[in-house]
Amino acid sequence: MDIKKIDTRHATQNRFELSRGNSFPFTGYPFAMNYFSLETDAGNWWFDPQSQHFRGIRLTHQPTMWAGTKGDFCSLRILPVTQETQGLMDVAYNSRKSEFHPNVLSIYQDVNELTTKVIPSEFGGTMLLKGASRGKGIILSFPAAGKLDMSDECVIRGRAQQSSVRSEAPLELFFEISVSTKISTRQDIDEEHTQFVFEGDEIELRIGTSYISYEYAHNNIPKKSEEELYQDITDCWNQKLNKVLVNDSCEERVSTFYHSLYRAFLYPQRMFEFDKDHRPVHFDMHSGQTRPGYLYTNNGLWDTARTVYPLFSLIEKDEFEKILEGFLNVYREGGYLPKWLAPDDGGGMPGNLIDTVIADAAQKNIRLDLMPEFLEAMIHSAEDVSQGLPLGRIFCNEYNRYGYVPSDMNESVNNSLDYSYSDYCIYVVAKKLDQEAVAQKYCQRAMNYRNLFSPEDGFMVARDRNGKFRSRFDPYSWGGDYTEGSAWQSTFAVPQDIRGLINLYGGKDEFEKVVVKLANSDPKYHVGGYGHVIHEMAEMEINKFGQINIGNQPSFHLPYLYSFIGKSFYMQPLLKQIMTKLFNSGWEAYPGDEDNGSMASWFIFSSLGFYPFTAGSNQYVIGMPLFDRVIITLSSGKKLTILTERNNDQAQFIDSILIDNKPYVESYLNQALFEKDTEIKYTLGIVPNPRCISSASIPYSLSDAEKDTSILV
Repeated sequence: MDIKKIDTRHATQNRFELSRGNSFPFTGYPFAMNYFSLETDAGNWWFDPQSQHFRGIRLTHQPTMWAGTKGDFCSLRILPVTQETQGLMDVAYNSRKSEFHPNVLSIYQDVNELTTKVIPSEFGGTMLLKGASRGKGIILSFPAAGKLDMSDECVIRGRAQQSSVRSEAPLELFFEISVSTKISTRQDIDEEHTQFVFEGDEIELRIGTSYISYEYAHNNIPKKSEEELYQDITDCWNQKLNKVLVNDSCEERVSTFYHSLYRAFLYPQRMFEFDKDHRPVHFDMHSGQTRPGYLYTNNGLWDTARTVYPLFSLIEKDEFEKILEGFLNVYREGGYLPKWLAPDDGGGMPGNLIDTVIADAAQKNIRLDLMPEFLEAMIHSAEDVSQGLPLGRIFCNEYNRYGYVPSDMNESVNNSLDYSYSDYCIYVVAKKLDQEAVAQKYCQRAMNYRNLFSPEDGFMVARDRNGKFRSRFDPYSWGGDYTEGSAWQSTFAVPQDIRGLINLYGGKDEFEKVVVKLANSDPKYHVGGYGHVIHEMAEMEINKFGQINIGNQPSFHLPYLYSFIGKSFYMQPLLKQIMTKLFNSGWEAYPGDEDNGSMASWFIFSSLGFYPFTAGSNQYVIGMPLFDRVIITLSSGKKLTILTERNNDQAQFIDSILIDNKPYVESYLNQALFEKDTEIKYTLGIVPNPRCISSASIPYSLSDAEKDTSILV
């Protein structure tokens, strides 16, 4: 894959009312400490791909639009100007003559024929101002907060600051800009903007940044030439993207895949640097000290746990191992495993789904050396309420007392179900560590989801402290007891035990009626606890896949439910339609918020034909392949080859499966297949073949695993 074919403006055409990705056009290394982007507008949605004006090139750490303007902590804005545009805060640019790629950002201004070219390094980058002959310079400002501390003939130093502070030690990004020529004038335009004008025709700025000190920022200024820096970042991105080689007759679908793969490698962002002995160090936002080891930020684990980290376990194990250590450092320094890091933990969203990341890693034998301490941290979150910020399981006392979170607590149903899933994850890790008593305790608690199932209503329904289900139940009402959805999206959030859920419905036949209605219903909703239409409601209505709101994380696993009733052929056309109708490589690329690589990774898995339905089970549910040929280089160095014959638009079903030239009729793939060179060959058909996948082959459920301990390996 040629990195120049990736346009970073992918999924950036959005607004408050409707998300088609809610992404930013980031240029920088994979998992970079900083990204460079173009700022065209004020506010949360500060980039519009259709805008013909820009306010500056932003050095950014923006995790999501929803973090707000000040959520782009420690950010810096650099607006290139010439004599014609000096003093202006918003200038025209030519988007057709500009370049937006992961390895280079180049902005062309017609009015003065000025080209500004940015090539990132690991901790900074170079910015070359070329073309215009008179008065080239820059205007520096801070989107959130910051200070310019000094400037001399050839150096500018400052600190971009964290506006919204939750931890004890506010974060600062120290930066040093080394200018290739003399600064002829410095002018404070107002309290927020400072203009520097340089001597000479071609100006190169070399930028170093650090969360630790000016000394580190100075040492982080790139030393290599522009050509060498360009080659380094290009090679790095090509190495990442070429982990998966996709061939298909439809170029647009291939492009969609690689744009999603680019997005999967953006988060979480590194917060560590290297000391003089090239050992990783980071700034501890609780003590204000420099600590050894890795640290990462900008991740909503409620979103990313479902898809991003299972993907990393397959193709990005080296970085994943560092990320796990970084998450453990969050626990060591802040007292709880992270929930929503930006840059420190704000505790956003229900549950504590980092537990699923840990369980999945444990089952795949990734960083087993960390698992004893991770288990300690998981149990701490499950048993001890945080004081102050909503970290860990904020309703764990109520959950542990009642077996569910009572209805007077916010988002009680989703919190209850996510806690139950986390209990399963503790069970997995404890079992891996041969701590049988702990495993059995949390295995029992992993069944707590049953306490909210209302046989009368046929959904997961909130209960009060006396055990009474909420009266006047409305399955289409959003919010209140549910998170970004209604009972339709939330009821099935028990991926650890779908077989047990089926039993609550009275068996496969009754469950089949429900999941058929799930897809075949109108995308109906009542605003409920939100009191107004939120963008997820609008997206479900526009996307028109019934109550399967694939534009939001709680629905990610819903298309795969049909495997659990032995009817995989139900979901095959459903998945193909979702992938081909709701995803593309353009500016309106996704059916909802992309969210730190989570939706990109959903598309990657689904297009490959398998999905990590239950973390920690070592299984992937077979779905529907999208491409003619895929060769995946796994982290182990082994190759997974996926071939799809008769792969045309009218072929909506899998007719047969061969694995290493042998017929395969199971509804899932085991992790063992990914530990050796394997070839999976699908042949598609126009009508369903119910015998292709055995109706007796049902993916993992905890209820079954407890009967047959060989299932959990």
